[in-house]
Amino acid sequence: MSGPDGLGAGEALDTLAELQVAHEELRVAEEEVRVQQEQIQQLLNRYEAERRWRGHLSAVVPVGLCITDGDGKVLDANPALAQQLHVPLSRLRGKPFSVFLSPADVRSYRSALRALGSGQAREHHSHVLVRGRGPDESPVSLFGFPELHGEPGGDTRIQWVLIPAGTPDGDADAGSRSVEAESLGLATALAELSSLPLAEGHRQELMGRMAVLVRSAVPAAGAVSISLGSPLAPQVLGSDSTAAQTFDGRQMQAGEGPCWNAYSSGEAVVTGDVDADPRWPVLARTAADGTVRSVLAIPLPEDGVPAGVLNVYSADRNAFDATGLRIAELVAAAVSGVLQTVAERESLRTLAANLEKALTSRAVIDQAKGVLMARLGVGADDAFARLVTLSNRLNVKLRDLAQLVVEGHADEVIAAGR
Repeated sequence: MSGPDGLGAGEALDTLAELQVAHEELRVAEEEVRVQQEQIQQLLNRYEAERRWRGHLSAVVPVGLCITDGDGKVLDANPALAQQLHVPLSRLRGKPFSVFLSPADVRSYRSALRALGSGQAREHHSHVLVRGRGPDESPVSLFGFPELHGEPGGDTRIQWVLIPAGTPDGDADAGSRSVEAESLGLATALAELSSLPLAEGHRQELMGRMAVLVRSAVPAAGAVSISLGSPLAPQVLGSDSTAAQTFDGRQMQAGEGPCWNAYSSGEAVVTGDVDADPRWPVLARTAADGTVRSVLAIPLPEDGVPAGVLNVYSADRNAFDATGLRIAELVAAAVSGVLQTVAERESLRTLAANLEKALTSRAVIDQAKGVLMARLGVGADDAFARLVTLSNRLNVKLRDLAQLVVEGHADEVIAAGR
């Protein structure tokens, strides 16, 4: 019997089966393309997010920052450096950084440039005189280190931090030295934090390293912890000491504390005497015999919503003033940027794994088709159609069924399809 179009019933069924096979192959191909498109978009988003937060971080740092290549040419600089040199920001880029130094300091700067660029030195710290537009020279503390953002074998990038100093011969008073030390600690921590996203390792280890950097930047900090997720059940915890871990545990047990308030409110929380603060009576009782007295708790936002908290602890009462809070908020912004970049990297790895899995699945399906063609003496389309039909009948994913065939269970699969 023929249909209205002149095709017999068998031919119509064959045509329908071919269409089903073509449809299934198209679906698999579309899935692979979709995964690749997602991966490309994620790469673009990650690049833009990292560029955005690094640019913001550089802009808000209250000390001069610039990046040079291995020859000392300025690749990028922040507004604070432009203001310090009295030179428009646009005119800094592309200039040899040495032109902004006193001639007497150029030789030592070039030696530091070679040592940092070749890997012979991990950091450089010296006192130099800088000069911008005009004849005046200003004493600064110059700190440099090689960036770790480039791929192996890539172009050399060296970051420089310029901190206003009293005088290069060390005649600054104690207050000036304290301000310089705090500024240098902040700028160094921020620069180091910005180099962390490309570091390999477990996220908890990364957070522990960040905690150490935060402690070096925030004045009076004695211990630091970073928590991701709700304080009730944090997803990841990183700290620099057992003191931080102990106080984190006490907040969790008490169900209250600075960390809880910062996470729920999205605002910084400060206390100068945690065991006498009326906001947390339960915590006050358990903290009385501990070593932590002052606490700074800074929320770590993600898309405008707190995703975690940076906790800074001190054994001294009233240890954190307005300057300490401002510095803590700056480094918290850097920590948030690093964690966001790490999360995006993990997402990219997952996407890459899914893409690899999709490509592997296609290869396994092709191998299974070959096995069935040899066993049944049928063509490629018929072999694939049988796999699709059996996959639908048994409610088993096509790639899992194909894997069974490849692993030596072809006879069982053929029997199940009869």
